Amino acid sequence: EMFTNRDYQTDYEESESISIQLNGTSASCDSDSVTVSGSTVTITEEGTYLLSGELEDGSIVINAPDSAKVHLVLNGVQINSETSAALYVLTGDKVFITLSENTENTLSNGGTFTAIDDNIDGAVFSKQDLTFNGSGSLTVTSPCGHGIVCKDDLVFTGGTYTISAANHGLDANDSVRIDNATLNIT
Repeated sequence: EMFTNRDYQTDYEESESISIQLNGTSASCDSDSVTVSGSTVTITEEGTYLLSGELEDGSIVINAPDSAKVHLVLNGVQINSETSAALYVLTGDKVFITLSENTENTLSNGGTFTAIDDNIDGAVFSKQDLTFNGSGSLTVTSPCGHGIVCKDDLVFTGGTYTISAANHGLDANDSVRIDNATLNIT
């Protein structure tokens, strides 16, 4: 089976979701499943997370249990990490990223990668299965390294993507699966 029903699922219950507001050099969230340390936002539990705003030099890190399915909804997000991945999926079962309708979102690296606990070399870097869907747009910029790196299955089931990278636009270990999505890769 190339795609699961969940790969196509873009709906969510806003009242049951966790809101994360990005505020330039920091972020705010009222949930115990999210920790904020400076400009690094770490999600530690399964759930749906609504992200909006801008991080000037920060990142979103998924460090959830191995069985966790984490759903990120990008609602006009701009995240730049000068020295690492703007989105780093460390642990969890699978991460779903939904691009909200009529939104433009940006994930970028500033041009260098500093080793943390792994050789992160993409503006988006995932050690777990990663699915992108929705009807918005996402721009990924990586002037040094790759655009989107996934060490498992990388799936696109909706959305418009503009990826500009010094090396590979998409780099996945197991597979890249695309259905009903538009990708422009430089």
